[in-house]
Amino acid sequence: MIKTLIRRLFFPERKRNEITNDLKSNPHFSIKDEIQKHGTNAEGVSDFILEKGKVQSVFTPELGNQKNLILKKWHSKTGDIIKIGDVVCIIENENITMEFESVFSGRILSTCKVNEKLTIATELFQIEGI
Repeated sequence: MIKTLIRRLFFPERKRNEITNDLKSNPHFSIKDEIQKHGTNAEGVSDFILEKGKVQSVFTPELGNQKNLILKKWHSKTGDIIKIGDVVCIIENENITMEFESVFSGRILSTCKVNEKLTIATELFQIEGI
């Protein structure tokens, strides 16, 4: 009875369904049962593994508040070998500071300049699969 009362007070079934439906509108959202059944690659999302010799450009992410976004610092340079999850650079504006992590493993071929003003789809760096 206490569980029922707490659920009704804090998270009614209708509200839970509303939140779940809102989340399901995002194509990258999966519920626990779907992940267990199909794995994390259920909808054909790339594993972010570059084949040897393949070059991939990495662009500025869409952060919502893109005004005055600047690349402040590189943690890696051209020729460095990085792994998935390595912090590559620092991106910031007056509201946010973000450590940008690589979603690929490989060798950095080129980078944009420090203090460059970034917009959506500005190429941050190119990476080659190794």
